[in-house]
Parts: sequence; structure tokens; C-alpha cells
Amino acid sequence: MNLLQLYMTDIESGLNELCELVRKYAQPEGAVIFSLPRISKEDEARLIADDYDAIPVTPLYGQYAINEAIRAYKDMYVIESDISRRFVQKYPGLIPLSCSWEELAAAVDSVNQAKKNFRNEVQKYDDAAEKFFEVHDRFNYLITTMAYRRIYAYEGDHKGFYFNWSRRPRVETHTASQWIEKLNSARYTIPPNHSKSSWNALVDQEQQLIADCGSEKLSMRRPIKLRPECSVRDANGIMKGYSAGLPFLLAGHTAKQNFTVLQDYTRRPAHKSSAKWQLVVERPRLYKASTGA
Repeated sequence: MNLLQLYMTDIESGLNELCELVRKYAQPEGAVIFSLPRISKEDEARLIADDYDAIPVTPLYGQYAINEAIRAYKDMYVIESDISRRFVQKYPGLIPLSCSWEELAAAVDSVNQAKKNFRNEVQKYDDAAEKFFEVHDRFNYLITTMAYRRIYAYEGDHKGFYFNWSRRPRVETHTASQWIEKLNSARYTIPPNHSKSSWNALVDQEQQLIADCGSEKLSMRRPIKLRPECSVRDANGIMKGYSAGLPFLLAGHTAKQNFTVLQDYTRRPAHKSSAKWQLVVERPRLYKASTGA
């Protein structure tokens, strides 16, 4: 058994223990899951090219929510050929438990550590073919981003859990020379629609555009990602935002927690691009700050 198999065994064992804890101590009153539709392969192509028009949300309460939460924690594989493997299924929700905080925290920490160990081991593989063999051939139909997902647990009474839809730009800033080096390392992973020569020619062109742009720093600004999030306000009124990919767990509380229902998502007109940024390289979406900003 190699380290990846060992860490996956740790994940599965930890999840079994956590799900037994949820099954035994979950409190139907206050339990809620906001069920979202699965993304099909047909939807996938449209969403990559464009965006969501609408996302219906179906609230599940009580024992239905608890059952869905148990299923959600173990959801790491997409076996169905007609379901997208690029769009990760999300399970926003809140499950209160009657066990002690110490018992819940120990179970959650064990799973999260195993997930972290697995992710770190996967990221050690630089060679794409070797990585594919070690991960996807060894663990058929595994979606690594689903296996990596952290489980959040909270202690005590909170003022509220406010579920909402959020869009956050993915921004990464480096010097021009660092971007040139990053593009150089991309030469070893050739996309299916390129030959080695055409791919190298494209990378050469992109590196030249960066060298000629006259900017010391460039920012990669990826399309904004839509996801369910939750703003959690603690007993002291301090509020922090968290990704709501998996149901939150709660223990050590004395009262039923307040939460807002995640509403259906409806597409709104996109904001106009800021004049602050000037596109330098199209494919990796590299921008420099406009001198007129």
C-alpha cells in the first residue's frame, strides 16, 4: 500500500466514524440542507462557454437533511457518464449535534487531516501521466477536488448562519519575469488540441508579449466563480465568510441556531470590465494596471 492508498483509507475510515456520529447525535430540529441540481455533461460545455442562468434551490429539513448530509460527506466519486466531473457538487447546510464539542472536533479534525495528507501527496507528482495513473487509475472515478474539501464545524451558540451566493475573482499577481518562467514550465503539458511545435510557438508568443508589455507586475484575473457561501456571525457579533461546499456541523450549543435560507440563483447582467486593467495575454488572462487608472 503506497501513501496515497494509506491516506485514502484514512479519509474513508474517518468519514465512516464522522457519519456514525452524525447519524447518532444529529438533531432533526434545526437541521437543513439546500439541495442543488447536479450538473450534466451537456450543461458543462455551456457553463464553461457562458454562465449559469438560474439555479433552483430545494431546502431539505429534519431527517431528510441529516440523510443528505451523511451522503454528502462521502460524495467523492462521479461514476455516471452523463454527469460533469469538472463542476463539483455543493451541499450547503447546517446540522446541529447533541454530542460534546470535543467529540465532534476530534472526528472532524481526523478527517480534515487525512484529506490534507492526501492532497499534499497528490501534489508531489509533477509528471501529468504519472499523476493520472497514481490517482485516477488507482481510484476509479475519484474527483480530487471533492476528496480535498474541508469539513467545517462550529462550537456553541451563534447569532446566525447567513447562506448566500457569492462571486469571487481568482487573482494571482507576480512579476513579469516570474510569469515568463511559469509559462516556460507549461511547455511540458501539451493540450490535446496542440502539437508540441504549435504549443511551444504559442508559449513563445505569450512570453514575448509579457516581455514587451513594459509592466513590472502582471495579474492573472480568472473569470469569477459562482458558489454558495455562508457568513457566520458568532456570539460576539464577529462575522466571517466560509465556502459552503459541505454541510456545516455544530455542537456545544444551547439553543436552536438562526439561519437564512439559500435562495434560488437568478442571473444578473454582468458588470462592465473595469478600465483599471489592460489585457496583455489572452489565454492565461494576464493583465497590467492601466496607466490611465
